[in-house]
Amino acid sequence: MTLQKKDLTERIHKDSILKKIKSEGENKKLLLEWAQLDDQPIGWRATWLLRHVLERDDLLLQPKIASILDNFNTFNPSQKREWLRTLENHKLNENEEGKLYDLAITEWKQIHNHPALRAAAVSIVLNILRKYPELKKELVHLMSTEYLQSLSPGIQRSVTKSWNRFLDKYC
Repeated sequence: MTLQKKDLTERIHKDSILKKIKSEGENKKLLLEWAQLDDQPIGWRATWLLRHVLERDDLLLQPKIASILDNFNTFNPSQKREWLRTLENHKLNENEEGKLYDLAITEWKQIHNHPALRAAAVSIVLNILRKYPELKKELVHLMSTEYLQSLSPGIQRSVTKSWNRFLDKYC
C-alpha cells in the first residue's frame, strides 16, 4: 500500500507504519522526497522513519546527500537531528564529510539548541575526529563547561564520556 502524506500527519504507530513502508518499494523513495521538505510535521517524521528503514550506506540516499547538506539549515531542529543521525550511518565523500562536520560544529556551538540535536551533532563530530584526530586541537575549547552546562545531566555525562574515550584512544 502506497504511503500518503496524511499518514505522517496523524498519530504514528511506528511498527505498523514501518510495515506499510516496507510493503511497497516506492514508499522509501516517497519518504526520502518528503524528508527534504520544510513541511512540518511531515518533514521530520519522514526523516525519522527514513532513518529506520534505510540500510547502512543505502544507495537510495547516496545521490541526495549533497543536496541534503546544502539544504540542512532550512530544516527544523527535529529534522536536523534526524538527518544527523541518518547521515551518521552513511559513507560520505571528503567534501560531504567536511560539510557535515561544519554543520555539526555549528549546531553544537548553538547552546540554545535542543540538547538532543546538540548530542547528535557532537556524535557526528566525534566520529569524524576518529578519522582525523589532528582536528582535536580545534575542539578542545568546545568541550568546556560553557558548551556543556545547557545540556541535561545525562547528555552531559554521555558527551563527556565520549570525549574522554576519544582522548584516551586517539591522543
